[in-house]
Amino acid sequence: MEHKTYSDAVAYIENIPLFGSTADGRNKSGNDNLSAVLKRLGHPENACKTVHIAGTNGKGSTAVMMADLLTLRGMKVGLFTSPHLVKVNERIAIQYLTSKDRIHRNTISDTEFVDVFREVKTAMLSHVDAGGMALSYFEFLFAMATVYFAKEKPDYVVYETGLGGRLDATNLLQPKLGVITSIGLDHTQYLGDTIEKVAFEKAGIIKVNTPVLFLTGSDIADAVIIKQAKKQEAEAINVANSEYIINEFTDKTIDFSMCTRYYRYDNIKLPTCASYQVDNARLAIAACNKLLTDDGKAVLTSTEVCECMKQFFWAGRMEEIRPNVFFDGAHNPAAIDRFIETVHTRSQGRPIHLLFAVAGDKDYTEMVAKLSSSLPLSVVYVTSIANGRRVNAKMIAQLFYDTLYEQGKDVGCTKAGLICKHLPKIMIYHTDDIRHAYLQSLQLIEQDKGLLFCVGSLYLVGSLKQIDAEDMK
Repeated sequence: MEHKTYSDAVAYIENIPLFGSTADGRNKSGNDNLSAVLKRLGHPENACKTVHIAGTNGKGSTAVMMADLLTLRGMKVGLFTSPHLVKVNERIAIQYLTSKDRIHRNTISDTEFVDVFREVKTAMLSHVDAGGMALSYFEFLFAMATVYFAKEKPDYVVYETGLGGRLDATNLLQPKLGVITSIGLDHTQYLGDTIEKVAFEKAGIIKVNTPVLFLTGSDIADAVIIKQAKKQEAEAINVANSEYIINEFTDKTIDFSMCTRYYRYDNIKLPTCASYQVDNARLAIAACNKLLTDDGKAVLTSTEVCECMKQFFWAGRMEEIRPNVFFDGAHNPAAIDRFIETVHTRSQGRPIHLLFAVAGDKDYTEMVAKLSSSLPLSVVYVTSIANGRRVNAKMIAQLFYDTLYEQGKDVGCTKAGLICKHLPKIMIYHTDDIRHAYLQSLQLIEQDKGLLFCVGSLYLVGSLKQIDAEDMK
């Protein structure tokens, strides 16, 4: 069947299995099959200078910050991230500097999307006809990105891994630089159930004689990365060893300074209250300076760094979508820890309302335990994400109820629809209808002037962004 339109192409991709066949029983196909398809395409993954980013949390933000910093240096930069929130085109973008020194991120157009889709599909089907396997969902999108960037010829492309690192499709890259962000437990069925095992998978992106910078937040993970870098004779730079200080923390911004032996930046202002973005910024700045100096260029200027961070925006990461309403994609226990830190900073004694949904392959028991014990919750609204990984809202609501009750807190539970003017206890509402959950939760914060935090899954954030956009029309 020929796929002529954008909607045809997207429908085809959305019907591709998430994983290919597995040789090791871990439901990830490795890279030999993908490499064979890329060979038929002329190995477009090698056409540009690349940066490869892995990590449990923060890799998307770090990728965007690196792309923004390089763009402000006047370069054309490709950016490959995942998952998308609303439209699949979001994953593949080109950035450039406008005449007014503003960063412009241009996602792949629908027409360009169809063009590279056809190229990849043709190469894959030829490979299948020759006895090979079809590509998995992420492999197909990665192949499309490499073809697109090979045509666009950016100065650098920043690639974010999909899952893990060692077996990830993006690990076919031969980057100029590797970057590893914070590491915690997530996707344990694929990556292992200890920090050491997860770190080993992330460290799998380290290539021979290729520098790697890291800021994992874990001494255990650091040791694994340093060991793997030594095996690969790769320079390993722990950004945690650089000095920094928080100058000012408000409910809207974070002002910090950082320095190393080679550079110093004062009064960098991030337009967010999310404390975890400071670590991502430190890592992105250090990584860009290493990349630039290794290419014989000057380090970033203070103006470039401060202007970049002032413009920084990454949707769904403690994003204030409307007054008093925040969307955050924290979807594992480590990310929930950082989310909780930010909520405490932002809430300042106001009632905290939580809209929560989670994928079934996440450690939602631990996530619920952390949220219940660490936040002074007023209302919890539980819903479910709109895909095959959804978890019944009633079951998660019961988990919240049991957890809060065991902690000795006064709690009530009801099906969605009951709106109380005076809540005598922590109320838990549940519905599998995301739209109903969101609109009802907006009504609730109007009653007590509280703050609404929507968290648990980037799939939830994507659905809510669509609902919010429709509601605002």
